[in-house]
Amino acid sequence: MSVETHRVLFGARGWKHQGWLNNYYSEELPEDWQLGFYSNEFPVVYVPAADWLDVSDLAEWAEDVSDSFRFILEIPERTLENEQYFIKALEKAKTLDEFCLGLVLKLPLSLRDDTALFQQRLEMAQAVTHVCLDKGGAALTAEFKAMLVKHHVAEVWDGTLQGNEDSLKGGSLAMSHISGDELDMQALRKIIEVCLSVSNENCISVLCLDGDPPSLELLRNAGIILDLL
Repeated sequence: MSVETHRVLFGARGWKHQGWLNNYYSEELPEDWQLGFYSNEFPVVYVPAADWLDVSDLAEWAEDVSDSFRFILEIPERTLENEQYFIKALEKAKTLDEFCLGLVLKLPLSLRDDTALFQQRLEMAQAVTHVCLDKGGAALTAEFKAMLVKHHVAEVWDGTLQGNEDSLKGGSLAMSHISGDELDMQALRKIIEVCLSVSNENCISVLCLDGDPPSLELLRNAGIILDLL
């Protein structure tokens, strides 16, 4: 499974879940081997900020996975609005090299009305890898939206089929961050069809499943549906 061979990459938000212990991860499996075990089944993982910003050496993660596996890193509001913290985060992301498929920038209140400053941060991030914006439900100005279009940045989609799926279009990374609560096979198929509709040679489409813990059954079903479509 790889960026090159999959029209949509699918995976979970994080691989460290208490609810997966003695279920997905066997009792005998050392914690340090969990990432490698996860990467044998799924092609990508969306890493929450709390799981990577304080890790001393991300390069070690690359040694635990196959050459085709990819990480997407979340950059939280507090890091994005502080230039010093942001630069440190980007330097750490660089240590993953090609294994870092993208950065999800969570938009802080302080930058919603400062398009010029956000653009500065955005260009710094795009010098490292693909970027997607999580606006957190905030309304964006016309100027801000135009800046995103100019820089080929899409917004994170939450999977609600109410016309907002258009936010996935136009970026080099199309990130769908979906809650697995009460999601049936029919709804999952519709979401995957949207993900497929934006996947092309200029856009990498990623489906990330959230939950406490994320549903392994739904993740596996996503793979089955993709094989059938």
